Amino acid sequence: MGRRAALRAGLAATALAGGAALAAEPAAAVLPATDDGWVSVLTHGAVGDGVTDDTAAIQAAFNTARAATPNLGVLFPAGRTYRVSNRVTLSGLTDTALRGHGATLALVGASPVTVKDQVRGVLQIQDCHRLKVLGLNLVDNTAAYWYSGLIITASTGIVVDGVVSRGFRHTGISVWDNTPGTSNDILITNCTTEDVRFGIASNGHDVRITNNHVAMDWLSSQEAEDWGGVWRAESKYYDGINVWFGADRTVISGNTITECGQAGVYTQQVTNLVVADNTVSGCQLRGIEVDGSARGSLPRSGQAVGVSITGNVATNCVGHINVLSARDVTVVGNRVENPNASRAVSCVAVHQGSTKAVVVGNHLRQAHPSHPAVFVDTASVDVTLAWNAVEAAVPYQAPADTVIIRRSGAGQIRTDGKLIAVGGIGVGNSVAATTPGAVVRKIEVFSSTGQSLGWVPVYNSIT
Repeated sequence: MGRRAALRAGLAATALAGGAALAAEPAAAVLPATDDGWVSVLTHGAVGDGVTDDTAAIQAAFNTARAATPNLGVLFPAGRTYRVSNRVTLSGLTDTALRGHGATLALVGASPVTVKDQVRGVLQIQDCHRLKVLGLNLVDNTAAYWYSGLIITASTGIVVDGVVSRGFRHTGISVWDNTPGTSNDILITNCTTEDVRFGIASNGHDVRITNNHVAMDWLSSQEAEDWGGVWRAESKYYDGINVWFGADRTVISGNTITECGQAGVYTQQVTNLVVADNTVSGCQLRGIEVDGSARGSLPRSGQAVGVSITGNVATNCVGHINVLSARDVTVVGNRVENPNASRAVSCVAVHQGSTKAVVVGNHLRQAHPSHPAVFVDTASVDVTLAWNAVEAAVPYQAPADTVIIRRSGAGQIRTDGKLIAVGGIGVGNSVAATTPGAVVRKIEVFSSTGQSLGWVPVYNSIT
């Protein structure tokens, strides 16, 4: 039995055992509706024993919270497993919260959803504003149908804090609207997603995805065991964090992302993206991939625009930092390692027509003996590679017009392009001399605009 199957079995047993114990508690354990701005799902008929279907009772509590003026908060009392067989929708709430610390919402005996594009959220947040979702555990023990854990749609000012989402066939936590950007000002923080197809996903505006743990543990799954550790397109497990077409002003920061079926972070044609201070390891495609290229129905002329990738650690992935069809990109201060000498992948790649890209101050370690640590294709222009600490047999592969500035030895700097010093160049070891020897080299001198001004001879001796 793979680790993932064992996890599912353990969750199911815990829910049933815990539910049986809770069912035997006296009626006094059922909390009444509070008069301090909260409504408990228990007062609307929820049992929380992991066996009784609480779908209708939870929805009734949600409806009561919405009907009150001002809206009430919703409480899931801790220590209970609330079984649902379909989604429950929290809609139309403003300036309130859903609190579920220590409580579990488990999808059991789910209503069939067999079409992926019709995915449902077990917990659906719709048309809510300035709402906090705190500490709820969301679980699907079978992943038989297309459900996500939490879906946020048409909402603003949402905080999702401390939520755990496990085992869903689609996405752990998702911000999704048919029109990108309808949902905005969303914070997803301190959450955990495990054993899902996509960990956290968004096409909203002003979305911050920070300090979460996204783990697929694909390499230890039954699927990986069955396939000999080689990922296939028909896999159930894809990317850790996704930012979809049309998203704007997204921050992905401080997350740990491990062993995804595909990329740790994957983004499409987005604008104003920051990917910072994440730790990404063991992913079966890229560690971090910004893909502004046309895919499926996406615009053919699209690009990702305004991307900052900084301070991340990416290691032991099948490709690490990969930038495709992007403009105005900075890749700064990352530590990237390919420790596998038989895996021909780069630490950083800029290609498919990317432009105005700067790759600066990264620490890159490449174990492969012939694959470049940094790759730039001939379709990408206005690319600068500078001051990177590269440990590799082949540090760079880039077209001639790429600016490369690097340390070439103790106290030495090398550039593979033209060096233009408008203010002049000072030489610290000059001495007086009058008699030149033979000319052995010549140095071309350029104007401040790059035009050749002629040559300066280099002599084999001067006395």
